[in-house]
Amino acid sequence: MTLFDHHIHSDRSDGRVSLEDRAKSVAIRPHGVSDHYPWPSGMQDDDGILRYIDAASRLGLQVGIEYDLGVARPLLSSTQKALDYVIGSVHQVTLDTRIDYSPAGAFLKGRGGTSFSEARRFGDPELQRKILEQHLQLVRIGILHRGIDIVGHPTFSPLAALGDPEDAYPVEWQEQLIALCVENGVAIEINEAYGVPHRAFLVRAHMRGARFAVGSDTHFELVGLEKTDAMIQAAGIAPDERGRFLDGKRTRQEGAPTVTSS
Repeated sequence: MTLFDHHIHSDRSDGRVSLEDRAKSVAIRPHGVSDHYPWPSGMQDDDGILRYIDAASRLGLQVGIEYDLGVARPLLSSTQKALDYVIGSVHQVTLDTRIDYSPAGAFLKGRGGTSFSEARRFGDPELQRKILEQHLQLVRIGILHRGIDIVGHPTFSPLAALGDPEDAYPVEWQEQLIALCVENGVAIEINEAYGVPHRAFLVRAHMRGARFAVGSDTHFELVGLEKTDAMIQAAGIAPDERGRFLDGKRTRQEGAPTVTSS
């Protein structure tokens, strides 16, 4: 069974491939598109999202967005319902200053050298605690008040670039995130680009009955899912459990939070 790839960008945000070419690559593997919201030269409001939905759906694509938790404005309920799915992702947190996850992302994708340049800074236990607390709070808001269907790259942060994720992410924190997803019918993304979540997290999520979603998170041509397949196998998710994986449409019950306020 070929799993549906939810997390794919186009040139409507920071991708390098047009919607037209994305529509052609569904012949290679079933996928949707999920560009960033907000994006300076793209979707900045509900009207922009509706134009995006119209353009992509006319090409036969299933249409999602990657909702930037902590940054994006709430959507109208009607806009939310027009989307096939919503991925909610954390790309930064704000403490005393803004903590940008991008340098860690470059490192995890193999573009940041052989060592993480900010490892010493993020090795501070107090800073780690604050990042974890704020990251989880943004995910909680996304699930309870923004109606997201998928938590994108759930354990991606600068802490993921420090080494062993079991050291960086306390088990209690992992359990809280997993419980939020399971209790609210939200899928946990297995992200090809960053290689997250790690095996122990996936095992815990699997044991607790979590749903999953596949996301290559590609910005370029369609990539293989070899890392994702290996992560699924290592976590003990059997082929006959593929029903646990989203297939391009939301699975939250009718009436799950779609919001207009915090």
